[in-house]
Amino acid sequence: MRTPQTLLLAAAGIALTAATAAAAADDPMVNRLLASQCAQCHGTFGAAVGGMESIAGESASELSGELLEMLADATPEDIMEHQAKGYTRDQIRRIAAYYSALPKPAGSGSDD
Repeated sequence: MRTPQTLLLAAAGIALTAATAAAAADDPMVNRLLASQCAQCHGTFGAAVGGMESIAGESASELSGELLEMLADATPEDIMEHQAKGYTRDQIRRIAAYYSALPKPAGSGSDD
């Protein structure tokens, strides 16, 4: 039998879980962890060396847009398309937010 106290306790647990998830959604450390896979090719803190594209300081909407296109590709052909398939839409948004908040590497072109 469910008592009012049991229902109240269950509701409090659900609310706490939702609040914890919402707080983690914008946690910079979680975003950095999600973005760590990108560093293998795009360099530490998005400052690439050796011919790869630097992504630090790029527009979040451009970064997420490109990754979302790759995520939607039904027949992934290159490594980036396969990488994008490993993330949810929210994780892609968070990765893009992380890299867009970083300063552009020196000598990377325009500052727009």
